[in-house]
Amino acid sequence: MKTFTRLLNYLTPYKKTILGALICMVLFSLCNIAIIPIVAKMSEAIGNKDFSLLNTVAIIALGIYFLRGFATYGQGYLMNFVGYRVITDLRVKVYTHMQDLSLDFFAKWRTGDIISRLLSDIQTIQSTVVGTIIETTPNILTLFGVLGYLFYLNWRLTLLTLIVIPVLGIFISYFGREMRKVSHHAQSKIADVSSILQEKVAGVRVIKSFAMEKHEVEKFHRENEQNFWAFMKQAQINVTQTPLLAFIQMAAILGLIWYGGLEVVSGRLSPANLIAFFSGIALLADPVSRLGSISISIQGALASADRVFEVIDIKPSVMEKPDAKSLDTIEGKVELRNISFSYEENNEVIKNISFVVNPGETVALVGRSGSGKSTLVNLIPRFYDVKGGEILVDDNDIRDLKIYDLRKFMGIVPQETILFSGTIKDNISYAKTDATNEEIFEVAQMANAHDFIKAFPEGYETLVGERGVRLSGGEKQRVAIARALLRNPKILIFDEATSSLDTESERLVQEAIDLLMKNRTTIVIAHRLSTVQHADKIIVLDQGKIIESGKHEELLAKDGLYKKLYEMQFKI
Repeated sequence: MKTFTRLLNYLTPYKKTILGALICMVLFSLCNIAIIPIVAKMSEAIGNKDFSLLNTVAIIALGIYFLRGFATYGQGYLMNFVGYRVITDLRVKVYTHMQDLSLDFFAKWRTGDIISRLLSDIQTIQSTVVGTIIETTPNILTLFGVLGYLFYLNWRLTLLTLIVIPVLGIFISYFGREMRKVSHHAQSKIADVSSILQEKVAGVRVIKSFAMEKHEVEKFHRENEQNFWAFMKQAQINVTQTPLLAFIQMAAILGLIWYGGLEVVSGRLSPANLIAFFSGIALLADPVSRLGSISISIQGALASADRVFEVIDIKPSVMEKPDAKSLDTIEGKVELRNISFSYEENNEVIKNISFVVNPGETVALVGRSGSGKSTLVNLIPRFYDVKGGEILVDDNDIRDLKIYDLRKFMGIVPQETILFSGTIKDNISYAKTDATNEEIFEVAQMANAHDFIKAFPEGYETLVGERGVRLSGGEKQRVAIARALLRNPKILIFDEATSSLDTESERLVQEAIDLLMKNRTTIVIAHRLSTVQHADKIIVLDQGKIIESGKHEELLAKDGLYKKLYEMQFKI
Protein backbone atom coordinates (compact mmCIF):
# COMPACT_ATOMS: atom_id res chain seq x y z
CA MET A 1 0.00 0.00 0.00
CA LYS A 2 2.89 2.33 0.78
CA THR A 3 4.32 1.82 -2.71
CA PHE A 4 0.95 2.50 -4.33
CA THR A 5 0.51 5.67 -2.26
CA ARG A 6 3.94 6.90 -3.37
CA LEU A 7 2.95 6.34 -6.99
CA LEU A 8 -0.28 8.29 -6.51
CA ASN A 9 1.74 11.27 -5.25
CA TYR A 10 3.17 11.64 -8.76
CA LEU A 11 -0.38 12.22 -10.05
CA THR A 12 -0.97 15.25 -7.82
CA PRO A 13 0.37 17.92 -10.25
CA TYR A 14 -2.15 16.76 -12.87
CA LYS A 15 -5.34 16.93 -10.79
CA LYS A 16 -7.22 19.08 -13.32
CA THR A 17 -6.42 16.75 -16.19
CA ILE A 18 -7.46 13.74 -14.10
CA LEU A 19 -10.71 15.53 -13.18
CA GLY A 20 -11.49 15.98 -16.88
CA ALA A 21 -10.79 12.30 -17.44
CA LEU A 22 -13.05 11.35 -14.52
CA ILE A 23 -15.92 13.38 -16.00
CA CYS A 24 -15.50 11.42 -19.23
CA MET A 25 -15.44 8.18 -17.23
CA VAL A 26 -18.69 9.04 -15.46
CA LEU A 27 -20.31 9.84 -18.82
CA PHE A 28 -19.01 6.53 -20.19
CA SER A 29 -20.51 4.61 -17.23
CA LEU A 30 -23.87 6.37 -17.49
CA CYS A 31 -24.03 5.44 -21.17
CA ASN A 32 -23.35 1.81 -20.25
CA ILE A 33 -26.07 1.78 -17.59
CA ALA A 34 -28.53 3.42 -19.98
CA ILE A 35 -28.27 0.38 -22.26
CA ILE A 36 -30.36 -1.72 -19.80
CA PRO A 37 -33.61 0.31 -20.00
CA ILE A 38 -33.00 0.77 -23.75
CA VAL A 39 -32.96 -3.02 -24.21
CA ALA A 40 -36.11 -3.34 -22.10
CA LYS A 41 -37.91 -0.71 -24.18
CA MET A 42 -36.81 -2.30 -27.46
CA SER A 43 -38.04 -5.72 -26.26
CA GLU A 44 -41.32 -4.15 -25.23
CA ALA A 45 -41.69 -2.34 -28.59
CA ILE A 46 -41.00 -5.54 -30.51
CA GLY A 47 -43.43 -7.52 -28.34
CA ASN A 48 -46.16 -4.89 -28.86
CA LYS A 49 -45.25 -4.37 -32.56
CA ASP A 50 -44.88 -0.63 -31.81
CA PHE A 51 -42.59 0.44 -34.66
CA SER A 52 -42.80 4.13 -33.76
CA LEU A 53 -41.45 3.39 -30.27
CA LEU A 54 -38.84 1.03 -31.76
CA ASN A 55 -37.55 3.76 -34.12
CA THR A 56 -37.40 6.32 -31.31
CA VAL A 57 -35.51 3.95 -29.01
CA ALA A 58 -33.05 3.01 -31.82
CA ILE A 59 -32.24 6.71 -32.44
CA ILE A 60 -31.73 7.29 -28.70
CA ALA A 61 -29.45 4.22 -28.57
CA LEU A 62 -27.32 5.65 -31.42
CA GLY A 63 -27.04 8.94 -29.56
CA ILE A 64 -25.96 7.14 -26.37
CA TYR A 65 -23.28 5.20 -28.23
CA PHE A 66 -22.03 8.42 -29.84
CA LEU A 67 -21.65 9.98 -26.37
CA ARG A 68 -20.00 6.76 -25.15
CA GLY A 69 -17.43 6.95 -27.97
CA PHE A 70 -16.71 10.62 -27.17
CA ALA A 71 -16.23 9.74 -23.48
CA THR A 72 -13.95 6.81 -24.38
CA TYR A 73 -11.73 9.11 -26.46
CA GLY A 74 -11.64 11.78 -23.74
CA GLN A 75 -10.72 9.47 -20.88
CA GLY A 76 -8.12 7.64 -22.99
CA TYR A 77 -6.38 10.78 -24.27
CA LEU A 78 -6.34 12.61 -20.93
CA MET A 79 -5.13 9.60 -18.90
CA ASN A 80 -2.42 8.76 -21.42
CA PHE A 81 -1.27 12.36 -21.11
CA VAL A 82 -1.08 11.95 -17.34
CA GLY A 83 0.64 8.58 -17.63
CA TYR A 84 3.37 9.81 -19.94
CA ARG A 85 3.87 12.91 -17.80
CA VAL A 86 4.26 10.68 -14.72
CA ILE A 87 6.96 8.48 -16.29
CA THR A 88 8.73 11.57 -17.62
CA ASP A 89 8.72 13.06 -14.13
CA LEU A 90 9.75 9.77 -12.55
CA ARG A 91 12.65 9.24 -14.96
CA VAL A 92 13.88 12.77 -14.32
CA LYS A 93 13.53 12.15 -10.57
CA VAL A 94 15.57 8.93 -10.71
CA TYR A 95 18.19 10.36 -13.08
CA THR A 96 18.57 13.53 -10.99
CA HIS A 97 18.89 11.44 -7.83
CA MET A 98 21.52 9.28 -9.50
CA GLN A 99 23.60 12.37 -10.26
CA ASP A 100 23.62 13.11 -6.54
CA LEU A 101 24.72 9.61 -5.57
CA SER A 102 28.34 8.93 -4.73
CA LEU A 103 30.75 6.84 -6.77
CA ASP A 104 30.36 3.86 -4.45
CA PHE A 105 26.80 3.41 -5.76
CA PHE A 106 28.04 3.08 -9.34
CA ALA A 107 30.84 0.78 -8.22
CA LYS A 108 28.37 -1.61 -6.55
CA TRP A 109 25.46 -1.53 -9.01
CA ARG A 110 25.58 -3.02 -12.49
CA THR A 111 24.99 -0.58 -15.33
CA GLY A 112 22.40 -2.85 -16.94
CA ASP A 113 20.42 -3.07 -13.71
CA ILE A 114 20.35 0.73 -13.40
CA ILE A 115 19.24 1.14 -17.03
CA SER A 116 16.58 -1.57 -16.62
CA ARG A 117 15.04 0.26 -13.67
CA LEU A 118 15.17 3.61 -15.45
CA LEU A 119 13.57 2.32 -18.66
CA SER A 120 11.77 -1.04 -18.38
CA ASP A 121 10.45 -0.74 -14.84
CA ILE A 122 9.25 2.83 -15.25
CA GLN A 123 7.55 1.88 -18.55
CA THR A 124 5.70 -0.89 -16.70
CA ILE A 125 4.56 1.64 -14.10
CA GLN A 126 3.30 4.00 -16.82
CA SER A 127 1.19 1.40 -18.59
CA THR A 128 -0.36 0.37 -15.28
CA VAL A 129 -1.00 3.92 -14.03
CA VAL A 130 -2.83 4.71 -17.26
CA GLY A 131 -4.50 1.32 -17.58
CA THR A 132 -5.57 1.14 -13.94
CA ILE A 133 -7.33 4.49 -13.86
CA ILE A 134 -8.86 4.11 -17.33
CA GLU A 135 -10.03 0.58 -16.59
CA THR A 136 -10.84 0.73 -12.89
CA THR A 137 -12.85 3.93 -12.52
CA PRO A 138 -15.43 3.48 -15.31
CA ASN A 139 -15.72 -0.25 -14.57
CA ILE A 140 -16.39 0.37 -10.87
CA LEU A 141 -18.95 3.05 -11.74
CA THR A 142 -20.56 0.71 -14.26
CA LEU A 143 -20.52 -2.15 -11.76
CA PHE A 144 -22.36 -0.25 -9.01
CA GLY A 145 -24.67 1.54 -11.42
CA VAL A 146 -25.75 -1.68 -13.11
CA LEU A 147 -26.17 -3.46 -9.78
CA GLY A 148 -28.43 -0.64 -8.55
CA TYR A 149 -30.64 -0.93 -11.62
CA LEU A 150 -30.73 -4.73 -11.36
CA PHE A 151 -31.94 -4.45 -7.74
CA TYR A 152 -34.72 -2.25 -9.07
CA LEU A 153 -35.68 -4.87 -11.66
CA ASN A 154 -35.51 -7.95 -9.38
CA TRP A 155 -33.75 -8.02 -6.03
CA ARG A 156 -33.82 -11.83 -5.75
CA LEU A 157 -31.89 -12.38 -8.98
CA THR A 158 -29.48 -9.59 -8.04
CA LEU A 159 -28.67 -11.11 -4.64
CA LEU A 160 -27.97 -14.41 -6.37
CA THR A 161 -25.61 -12.56 -8.70
CA LEU A 162 -23.73 -11.04 -5.77
CA ILE A 163 -22.87 -14.46 -4.36
CA VAL A 164 -20.38 -14.87 -7.20
CA ILE A 165 -18.41 -11.68 -6.42
CA PRO A 166 -16.69 -12.84 -3.15
CA VAL A 167 -15.64 -16.06 -4.90
CA LEU A 168 -14.09 -14.03 -7.71
CA GLY A 169 -12.43 -11.77 -5.14
CA ILE A 170 -10.68 -14.71 -3.46
CA PHE A 171 -9.21 -15.92 -6.75
CA ILE A 172 -8.26 -12.39 -7.87
CA SER A 173 -6.43 -11.76 -4.58
CA TYR A 174 -4.50 -15.03 -4.89
CA PHE A 175 -3.42 -14.42 -8.46
CA GLY A 176 -2.44 -10.84 -7.58
CA ARG A 177 -0.05 -11.95 -4.83
CA GLU A 178 1.53 -14.56 -7.09
CA MET A 179 1.92 -12.06 -9.94
CA ARG A 180 3.75 -9.56 -7.74
CA LYS A 181 6.31 -12.18 -6.73
CA VAL A 182 7.00 -13.45 -10.24
CA SER A 183 7.01 -9.91 -11.70
CA HIS A 184 9.78 -8.86 -9.33
CA HIS A 185 11.81 -11.89 -10.41
CA ALA A 186 11.09 -11.27 -14.11
CA GLN A 187 12.22 -7.64 -13.93
CA SER A 188 15.39 -8.78 -12.18
CA LYS A 189 16.12 -11.18 -15.06
CA ILE A 190 15.61 -8.36 -17.57
CA ALA A 191 18.24 -6.39 -15.65
CA ASP A 192 20.62 -9.37 -15.86
CA VAL A 193 20.22 -9.60 -19.64
CA SER A 194 20.62 -5.83 -19.97
CA SER A 195 23.82 -5.93 -17.90
CA ILE A 196 25.32 -8.67 -20.06
CA LEU A 197 24.48 -6.78 -23.25
CA GLN A 198 25.94 -3.51 -21.99
CA GLU A 199 29.11 -5.15 -20.69
CA LYS A 200 29.76 -7.35 -23.72
CA VAL A 201 29.05 -4.67 -26.32
CA ALA A 202 31.53 -2.39 -24.51
CA GLY A 203 34.09 -5.24 -24.32
CA VAL A 204 33.63 -6.65 -27.84
CA ARG A 205 37.33 -6.14 -28.68
CA VAL A 206 38.37 -8.35 -25.78
CA ILE A 207 35.84 -11.02 -26.76
CA LYS A 208 37.12 -11.14 -30.32
CA SER A 209 40.77 -10.93 -29.25
CA PHE A 210 40.40 -14.15 -27.23
CA ALA A 211 38.01 -15.79 -29.74
CA MET A 212 35.38 -16.12 -27.00
CA GLU A 213 32.34 -15.48 -29.21
CA LYS A 214 30.97 -19.01 -28.74
CA HIS A 215 31.45 -18.82 -24.96
CA GLU A 216 29.63 -15.48 -24.80
CA VAL A 217 26.77 -16.75 -26.97
CA GLU A 218 26.33 -19.75 -24.66
CA LYS A 219 26.43 -17.51 -21.59
CA PHE A 220 23.87 -15.14 -23.10
CA HIS A 221 21.70 -18.10 -24.13
CA ARG A 222 21.64 -19.40 -20.54
CA GLU A 223 20.70 -15.99 -19.16
CA ASN A 224 18.10 -15.49 -21.86
CA GLU A 225 16.56 -18.89 -21.08
CA GLN A 226 16.21 -17.90 -17.43
CA ASN A 227 14.60 -14.66 -18.58
CA PHE A 228 12.23 -16.68 -20.81
CA TRP A 229 11.06 -18.94 -17.98
CA ALA A 230 10.65 -15.99 -15.60
CA PHE A 231 8.22 -14.43 -18.05
CA MET A 232 6.54 -17.76 -18.72
CA LYS A 233 5.61 -17.84 -15.02
CA GLN A 234 3.90 -14.49 -15.53
CA ALA A 235 2.14 -15.82 -18.62
CA GLN A 236 1.09 -18.97 -16.75
CA ILE A 237 -0.65 -16.90 -14.07
CA ASN A 238 -2.39 -14.80 -16.72
CA VAL A 239 -3.59 -17.75 -18.82
CA THR A 240 -4.72 -19.64 -15.70
CA GLN A 241 -6.74 -16.88 -14.10
CA THR A 242 -8.56 -15.85 -17.31
CA PRO A 243 -10.32 -19.16 -18.09
CA LEU A 244 -10.88 -19.92 -14.39
CA LEU A 245 -12.65 -16.61 -13.83
CA ALA A 246 -14.56 -17.10 -17.08
CA PHE A 247 -15.75 -20.55 -15.91
CA ILE A 248 -17.02 -19.13 -12.62
CA GLN A 249 -18.80 -16.36 -14.48
CA MET A 250 -20.41 -18.77 -16.93
CA ALA A 251 -21.56 -21.10 -14.13
CA ALA A 252 -23.14 -18.09 -12.43
CA ILE A 253 -24.88 -16.99 -15.63
CA LEU A 254 -26.35 -20.46 -16.20
CA GLY A 255 -27.63 -20.47 -12.64
CA LEU A 256 -29.19 -17.04 -13.15
CA ILE A 257 -30.90 -18.13 -16.39
CA TRP A 258 -32.44 -21.07 -14.58
CA TYR A 259 -33.65 -18.94 -11.67
CA GLY A 260 -34.78 -16.14 -13.99
CA GLY A 261 -36.91 -18.63 -15.89
CA LEU A 262 -38.62 -19.57 -12.61
CA GLU A 263 -39.30 -15.87 -11.89
CA VAL A 264 -40.98 -15.39 -15.29
CA VAL A 265 -43.05 -18.60 -14.94
CA SER A 266 -44.18 -17.46 -11.46
CA GLY A 267 -45.20 -14.05 -12.87
CA ARG A 268 -42.83 -12.02 -10.65
CA LEU A 269 -40.82 -10.82 -13.70
CA SER A 270 -41.91 -9.91 -17.22
CA PRO A 271 -40.05 -11.44 -20.24
CA ALA A 272 -38.93 -7.94 -21.37
CA ASN A 273 -37.42 -7.18 -17.94
CA LEU A 274 -35.72 -10.61 -17.90
CA ILE A 275 -34.04 -9.75 -21.20
CA ALA A 276 -33.06 -6.36 -19.74
CA PHE A 277 -31.76 -8.08 -16.60
CA PHE A 278 -29.50 -10.37 -18.60
CA SER A 279 -28.33 -7.40 -20.63
CA GLY A 280 -27.26 -5.91 -17.31
CA ILE A 281 -25.55 -9.19 -16.33
CA ALA A 282 -23.66 -9.07 -19.64
CA LEU A 283 -22.59 -5.53 -18.78
CA LEU A 284 -21.40 -6.77 -15.35
CA ALA A 285 -19.29 -9.58 -16.78
CA ASP A 286 -16.86 -7.23 -18.53
CA PRO A 287 -16.15 -4.95 -15.50
CA VAL A 288 -15.67 -7.94 -13.17
CA SER A 289 -13.29 -9.63 -15.61
CA ARG A 290 -11.36 -6.43 -16.25
CA LEU A 291 -11.10 -5.60 -12.55
CA GLY A 292 -9.56 -9.06 -12.03
CA SER A 293 -6.98 -8.44 -14.77
CA ILE A 294 -6.28 -4.97 -13.40
CA SER A 295 -5.49 -6.42 -9.99
CA ILE A 296 -2.90 -8.71 -11.59
CA SER A 297 -1.37 -5.80 -13.56
CA ILE A 298 -1.21 -3.61 -10.46
CA GLN A 299 0.84 -6.23 -8.63
CA GLY A 300 3.28 -6.38 -11.53
CA ALA A 301 3.59 -2.60 -11.56
CA LEU A 302 4.09 -2.47 -7.80
CA ALA A 303 7.00 -4.90 -8.18
CA SER A 304 8.55 -2.50 -10.74
CA ALA A 305 7.78 0.48 -8.51
CA ASP A 306 9.56 -1.22 -5.60
CA ARG A 307 12.68 -1.51 -7.78
CA VAL A 308 12.50 2.14 -8.87
CA PHE A 309 11.91 3.45 -5.35
CA GLU A 310 14.79 1.30 -4.12
CA VAL A 311 17.12 3.53 -6.18
CA ILE A 312 15.37 6.75 -5.12
CA ASP A 313 15.67 5.75 -1.45
CA ILE A 314 19.43 5.25 -1.58
CA LYS A 315 21.21 8.03 0.28
CA PRO A 316 24.50 9.45 -1.06
CA SER A 317 27.46 8.42 1.06
CA VAL A 318 28.99 11.85 0.35
CA MET A 319 26.58 14.45 1.73
CA GLU A 320 26.84 18.22 1.60
CA LYS A 321 26.28 20.00 4.90
CA PRO A 322 23.26 22.33 5.09
CA ASP A 323 25.55 25.21 6.05
CA ALA A 324 28.34 24.33 3.58
CA LYS A 325 30.55 27.27 2.61
CA SER A 326 30.87 28.72 -0.88
CA LEU A 327 34.19 29.61 -2.45
CA ASP A 328 34.55 32.37 -5.04
CA THR A 329 38.24 31.75 -5.60
CA ILE A 330 41.10 29.64 -4.23
CA GLU A 331 44.88 29.79 -4.13
CA GLY A 332 45.20 26.05 -4.69
CA LYS A 333 46.83 24.73 -1.51
CA VAL A 334 45.98 21.07 -0.83
CA GLU A 335 46.76 19.40 2.49
CA LEU A 336 46.10 15.84 3.63
CA ARG A 337 46.24 15.32 7.40
CA ASN A 338 46.48 11.77 8.70
CA ILE A 339 43.85 10.47 6.30
CA SER A 340 42.64 6.88 6.23
CA PHE A 341 40.11 5.24 3.93
CA SER A 342 38.53 1.86 3.30
CA TYR A 343 35.97 0.64 0.80
CA GLU A 344 34.98 -2.14 3.19
CA GLU A 345 35.12 -2.45 6.95
CA ASN A 346 38.46 -3.61 8.41
CA ASN A 347 40.27 -3.34 5.07
CA GLU A 348 42.05 0.02 4.91
CA VAL A 349 43.52 0.93 1.53
CA ILE A 350 44.81 4.35 2.69
CA LYS A 351 46.59 4.41 6.04
CA ASN A 352 47.47 7.58 7.93
CA ILE A 353 48.75 9.62 4.97
CA SER A 354 49.83 13.26 5.31
CA PHE A 355 51.41 15.68 2.85
CA VAL A 356 51.01 19.26 1.59
CA VAL A 357 50.93 20.59 -1.97
CA ASN A 358 51.47 24.35 -2.02
CA PRO A 359 49.91 26.59 -4.68
CA GLY A 360 51.67 26.07 -8.02
CA GLU A 361 53.59 22.97 -6.89
CA THR A 362 53.59 19.58 -8.62
CA VAL A 363 53.47 16.41 -6.54
CA ALA A 364 53.79 12.99 -8.17
CA LEU A 365 52.38 9.79 -6.67
CA VAL A 366 54.20 6.61 -7.66
CA GLY A 367 54.12 3.02 -6.51
CA ARG A 368 53.20 -0.49 -7.49
CA SER A 369 49.74 -1.31 -8.85
CA GLY A 370 47.24 -1.46 -5.99
CA SER A 371 49.23 0.77 -3.68
CA GLY A 372 46.32 3.23 -3.32
CA LYS A 373 47.33 6.00 -5.74
CA SER A 374 43.99 6.31 -7.59
CA THR A 375 42.01 5.96 -4.38
CA LEU A 376 44.02 8.81 -2.88
CA VAL A 377 43.32 11.25 -5.71
CA ASN A 378 39.63 10.30 -5.69
CA LEU A 379 39.40 11.56 -2.13
CA ILE A 380 40.60 15.09 -3.00
CA PRO A 381 37.56 16.05 -5.14
CA ARG A 382 35.46 14.25 -2.53
CA PHE A 383 34.27 11.41 -4.71
CA TYR A 384 34.50 9.47 -1.44
CA ASP A 385 34.76 10.71 2.14
CA VAL A 386 37.78 9.84 4.24
CA LYS A 387 37.18 7.52 7.20
CA GLY A 388 39.76 9.29 9.33
CA GLY A 389 41.74 12.54 9.20
CA GLU A 390 40.90 15.48 6.95
CA ILE A 391 41.64 16.96 3.55
CA LEU A 392 41.95 20.73 3.30
CA VAL A 393 41.87 23.11 0.36
CA ASP A 394 43.19 26.56 1.29
CA ASP A 395 42.92 25.46 4.95
CA ASN A 396 39.20 24.61 4.55
CA ASP A 397 38.08 21.07 5.34
CA ILE A 398 36.53 19.93 2.06
CA ARG A 399 33.59 18.45 4.01
CA ASP A 400 32.65 22.02 5.01
CA LEU A 401 32.53 23.25 1.40
CA LYS A 402 29.82 23.10 -1.23
CA ILE A 403 30.67 20.15 -3.48
CA TYR A 404 30.13 22.14 -6.68
CA ASP A 405 32.39 24.96 -5.46
CA LEU A 406 35.09 22.45 -4.57
CA ARG A 407 35.08 20.64 -7.89
CA LYS A 408 34.70 23.69 -10.12
CA PHE A 409 38.27 24.65 -9.25
CA MET A 410 39.60 21.22 -10.23
CA GLY A 411 40.54 19.72 -13.57
CA ILE A 412 40.75 15.94 -13.67
CA VAL A 413 42.28 13.95 -16.54
CA PRO A 414 41.74 10.22 -15.85
CA GLN A 415 43.70 7.27 -17.18
CA GLU A 416 40.68 6.04 -19.13
CA THR A 417 39.51 9.02 -21.13
CA ILE A 418 35.73 9.26 -21.33
CA LEU A 419 34.24 11.23 -24.21
CA PHE A 420 30.51 11.53 -24.77
CA SER A 421 28.64 10.95 -28.03
CA GLY A 422 28.59 14.21 -29.95
CA THR A 423 31.17 16.41 -31.63
CA ILE A 424 34.71 17.22 -30.60
CA LYS A 425 33.53 20.75 -29.88
CA ASP A 426 30.77 19.44 -27.61
CA ASN A 427 33.27 17.39 -25.63
CA ILE A 428 35.75 20.22 -25.16
CA SER A 429 33.03 22.70 -24.18
CA TYR A 430 31.57 20.23 -21.64
CA ALA A 431 33.71 21.96 -19.00
CA LYS A 432 32.21 25.34 -19.92
CA THR A 433 29.00 25.12 -21.90
CA ASP A 434 28.96 28.82 -22.81
CA ALA A 435 32.54 28.86 -24.16
CA THR A 436 33.14 30.79 -27.36
CA ASN A 437 34.72 29.22 -30.44
CA GLU A 438 37.84 31.29 -29.82
CA GLU A 439 38.18 29.88 -26.29
CA ILE A 440 37.73 26.32 -27.59
CA PHE A 441 40.31 26.81 -30.37
CA GLU A 442 42.77 28.32 -27.91
CA VAL A 443 42.66 25.44 -25.42
CA ALA A 444 42.78 22.91 -28.27
CA GLN A 445 46.01 24.51 -29.51
CA MET A 446 47.45 24.47 -25.99
CA ALA A 447 46.56 20.76 -25.73
CA ASN A 448 48.25 19.91 -29.06
CA ALA A 449 44.83 18.94 -30.40
CA HIS A 450 44.05 21.72 -32.88
CA ASP A 451 46.06 20.28 -35.78
CA PHE A 452 44.56 16.79 -35.74
CA ILE A 453 41.07 18.22 -35.25
CA LYS A 454 41.40 20.52 -38.26
CA ALA A 455 42.62 17.55 -40.32
CA PHE A 456 39.16 16.00 -40.07
CA PRO A 457 36.81 17.02 -42.93
CA GLU A 458 34.29 18.37 -40.41
CA GLY A 459 36.89 19.80 -38.03
CA TYR A 460 35.51 20.60 -34.60
CA GLU A 461 32.07 19.34 -35.67
CA THR A 462 33.44 15.80 -36.15
CA LEU A 463 31.35 13.21 -34.33
CA VAL A 464 33.53 11.21 -31.92
CA GLY A 465 31.19 8.21 -31.63
CA GLU A 466 30.17 6.42 -28.44
CA ARG A 467 32.93 6.80 -25.81
CA GLY A 468 35.06 8.57 -28.45
CA VAL A 469 35.56 5.40 -30.48
CA ARG A 470 36.45 7.30 -33.69
CA LEU A 471 39.51 8.90 -32.08
CA SER A 472 42.82 7.28 -31.15
CA GLY A 473 43.94 7.04 -27.53
CA GLY A 474 46.29 10.01 -27.88
CA GLU A 475 43.65 12.11 -29.63
CA LYS A 476 41.06 11.38 -26.95
CA GLN A 477 43.56 12.24 -24.23
CA ARG A 478 44.38 15.60 -25.83
CA VAL A 479 40.67 16.41 -26.17
CA ALA A 480 40.31 15.61 -22.46
CA ILE A 481 43.23 17.92 -21.64
CA ALA A 482 41.65 20.70 -23.71
CA ARG A 483 38.44 20.12 -21.77
CA ALA A 484 40.32 20.47 -18.48
CA LEU A 485 42.14 23.58 -19.73
CA LEU A 486 38.85 25.26 -20.64
CA ARG A 487 37.78 25.13 -17.01
CA ASN A 488 41.01 26.98 -16.10
CA PRO A 489 41.37 25.00 -12.86
CA LYS A 490 43.56 25.94 -9.91
CA ILE A 491 44.08 22.27 -8.98
CA LEU A 492 44.93 19.59 -11.54
CA ILE A 493 44.77 15.83 -11.08
CA PHE A 494 46.29 13.45 -13.63
CA ASP A 495 45.66 9.74 -13.14
CA GLU A 496 48.33 8.00 -15.27
CA ALA A 497 47.23 10.08 -18.25
CA THR A 498 49.92 8.76 -20.64
CA SER A 499 50.32 5.15 -19.48
CA SER A 500 48.50 3.57 -22.43
CA LEU A 501 49.88 5.75 -25.25
CA ASP A 502 52.52 5.11 -27.88
CA THR A 503 55.74 7.11 -27.82
CA GLU A 504 54.66 9.82 -30.27
CA SER A 505 51.24 10.29 -28.67
CA GLU A 506 52.86 10.35 -25.24
CA ARG A 507 55.22 13.11 -26.33
CA LEU A 508 52.37 15.27 -27.64
CA VAL A 509 50.19 14.61 -24.59
CA GLN A 510 53.09 15.25 -22.21
CA GLU A 511 53.80 18.59 -23.89
CA ALA A 512 50.15 19.52 -23.39
CA ILE A 513 50.28 18.39 -19.76
CA ASP A 514 53.45 20.41 -19.09
CA LEU A 515 51.75 23.51 -20.45
CA LEU A 516 48.59 22.82 -18.48
CA MET A 517 50.55 22.41 -15.22
CA LYS A 518 52.14 25.88 -15.31
CA ASN A 519 51.14 27.99 -12.28
CA ARG A 520 48.68 25.33 -11.11
CA THR A 521 48.67 22.99 -8.14
CA THR A 522 49.15 19.58 -9.71
CA ILE A 523 48.91 16.04 -8.41
CA VAL A 524 50.10 13.42 -10.88
CA ILE A 525 49.84 9.65 -10.69
CA ALA A 526 52.74 8.37 -12.75
CA HIS A 527 53.27 4.95 -14.23
CA ARG A 528 56.15 6.09 -16.41
CA LEU A 529 58.66 7.68 -14.06
CA SER A 530 60.25 9.66 -16.90
CA THR A 531 57.18 11.94 -16.81
CA VAL A 532 57.65 13.07 -13.18
CA GLN A 533 61.39 13.53 -12.78
CA HIS A 534 60.96 17.29 -12.55
CA ALA A 535 58.15 17.23 -9.97
CA ASP A 536 58.62 19.40 -6.88
CA LYS A 537 58.01 16.31 -4.74
CA ILE A 538 57.59 12.60 -5.47
CA ILE A 539 55.64 10.52 -2.96
CA VAL A 540 56.11 6.75 -3.05
CA LEU A 541 53.16 4.66 -1.86
CA ASP A 542 53.14 1.01 -0.91
CA GLN A 543 50.12 -0.84 0.53
CA GLY A 544 48.35 2.44 1.27
CA LYS A 545 51.25 4.07 3.14
CA ILE A 546 53.86 6.68 2.26
CA ILE A 547 57.23 4.92 2.43
CA GLU A 548 59.39 7.56 0.67
CA SER A 549 59.15 11.17 -0.47
CA GLY A 550 61.49 13.71 -2.01
CA LYS A 551 62.84 14.87 -5.38
CA HIS A 552 63.91 12.48 -8.11
CA GLU A 553 67.62 12.63 -7.31
CA GLU A 554 67.03 12.30 -3.57
CA LEU A 555 64.93 9.17 -4.01
CA LEU A 556 67.44 7.55 -6.33
CA ALA A 557 70.10 8.14 -3.67
CA LYS A 558 67.98 6.39 -0.98
CA ASP A 559 68.19 3.02 -2.70
CA GLY A 560 64.51 2.29 -1.87
CA LEU A 561 61.38 1.27 -3.78
CA TYR A 562 61.52 4.30 -6.08
CA LYS A 563 64.99 3.35 -7.24
CA LYS A 564 63.89 -0.25 -7.84
CA LEU A 565 60.92 0.92 -9.92
CA TYR A 566 63.14 3.33 -11.85
CA GLU A 567 65.73 0.64 -12.59
CA MET A 568 63.02 -1.81 -13.66
CA GLN A 569 61.66 0.68 -16.20
CA PHE A 570 65.00 1.78 -17.58
CA LYS A 571 66.67 -1.63 -17.13
CA ILE A 572 69.70 -0.15 -15.38
